[in-house]
Amino acid sequence: MERGIKRPGKYQFLILLPFAFCYAFFIVLGDWQRSAPYSNAQNMGRLLLWTVISYGVLLLLGFLSENGGILLRAYLPAGVQKVLDSLFSLGCRRRRRWQVWFFFFLLCLLGYLPYYLMYFPTWFNNDAVWQMEQALGLAARSNHHPYFHTLLMKAFLTVGYGLFGSYTGAVAFYTFFQMALTAAVFGFFLYLLYCRGTALPWLVLAVFFYAFLPVNAMYSICMGKDAWFTAAFLLFLWAVWRCASGKESGRHQWLLFSLTGLSVCLLRSNGIFVFLGTAFFLVLSQLFRRKKEGRNQRKEPKGQGLYLSVATVLVCFLFWQGLVLDALQVEPPDTIESLTMPTQHLLCAYARGGSLTEEEVGMLEAVVPLAQIDDYYNPYLFDMTKNYIREHGNQQVIADHKWEYAKLWLRVGLRNPMLYLEAQIRQTAGYYALHIPHEQILYSEYFMVDNPFGIETQRKLFSYDAGLAMGGFLQWFQAVYNKVWSLGMNTWLLLLAFACALYRRRKAYVFLPCIMLLGSLFLATPVYNEFRYAYGVFVALPFLFGICFGKEEAAQ
Repeated sequence: MERGIKRPGKYQFLILLPFAFCYAFFIVLGDWQRSAPYSNAQNMGRLLLWTVISYGVLLLLGFLSENGGILLRAYLPAGVQKVLDSLFSLGCRRRRRWQVWFFFFLLCLLGYLPYYLMYFPTWFNNDAVWQMEQALGLAARSNHHPYFHTLLMKAFLTVGYGLFGSYTGAVAFYTFFQMALTAAVFGFFLYLLYCRGTALPWLVLAVFFYAFLPVNAMYSICMGKDAWFTAAFLLFLWAVWRCASGKESGRHQWLLFSLTGLSVCLLRSNGIFVFLGTAFFLVLSQLFRRKKEGRNQRKEPKGQGLYLSVATVLVCFLFWQGLVLDALQVEPPDTIESLTMPTQHLLCAYARGGSLTEEEVGMLEAVVPLAQIDDYYNPYLFDMTKNYIREHGNQQVIADHKWEYAKLWLRVGLRNPMLYLEAQIRQTAGYYALHIPHEQILYSEYFMVDNPFGIETQRKLFSYDAGLAMGGFLQWFQAVYNKVWSLGMNTWLLLLAFACALYRRRKAYVFLPCIMLLGSLFLATPVYNEFRYAYGVFVALPFLFGICFGKEEAAQ
């Protein structure tokens, strides 16, 4: 028997408030150019108005997500109800069969294979060239790009060279495994949706999303860390979902949490922030639960698996970052690499005529020539600034006087808060604004860069030269994507699903890794709209929407 309409209570009214404020912030401050002519009071009024509107929309969507099925059944004819139930309702859980996962894996692999054959042996970018030089001992070892990934690259290149006797064959071997890894992980998430009883139309859409979107195929063959990190990120998200479900326990699930969490930490520089942020809220939730239930209700202390897993990941990560990399003589990233936001804040304050003393200007001048600021300062792209500092500045001054420059950043910020806010928005707006002044680049502007290994594209599919045609297709898809979608849209949909999950009192810990990934970009992204930095959020959306709007059940 259907339950009656569920009216929102005090919890539902309160839980949507922070989300409404976030959307208002995205709308008002995400379009900084339009907000700049207004006074602070006018912008506060606009912020309040959009908060009220966003709150009303979220409340309506939350109510419909919980009662939509009941409302439809109340007003639609019985025949239409039966058709809709057969098409869109979440059915019973399907049996777990490894053959189903293998089918989805093959489907994804076949979807990516034409791109692999057209751009054989890989898409080779400058970062990958540098990493390959390190792997082969032709360049000094560096952790600028995670050296753990460089070692993985070295292992596959060594095996591939032994099998095929050429660098082209070695790179092709590495790229094929990376493509297979992507297909296996995406196929596994399709398998999870299948096992949950996801209705056929939505499952077909998910198959199209994972197997046939060109952007997924291109990332699977682009030689770099993005495909590896995304695979680790999705598996970590799945591990968080299992561990937070509360319906399964055992050492294997905490081992999975530890392995996937450590992989996230080792495969991207901001991975440690993703893991720490997620672990913090999981531990906090565990502590609150223990306090609520009482310590004497159970003889065994709760949360031991979580605490041990978090400690294990942190110890292993610190051991790797310290003793292992030192023993391998791997150089850490330079100082300016991790100072995106502080540098952009200070340069914006100076360039926009903020209040700085002569001493403070002198401290900036000691790092980078201010007379040439127009040559390198870009409020949307920090790469130009940091490269100029490396070539013409002196970042060692910051390394030698960390505390003095930290106080400089704080003092200038207290006198110029609006300029700091402007710099922050311009450097990050692409990740939450629906519309941005520059088109984002989905994959890259290049297919195969010049390299010292003599590797060139050797097309295996289509004997004629279809490079321009295929390149035109990919650029067309990128243009279409920029017209109908954006990184900001990813964030909007993520928060919508998160808000509805909390509204429905779902265990929404599965959203934490995505929230932490976006949070790390707000703090340190070098490019304000780089798709690959938030790619993990994009590919997690079908699964997250399935968790939010589907039937609540135990984790797989």
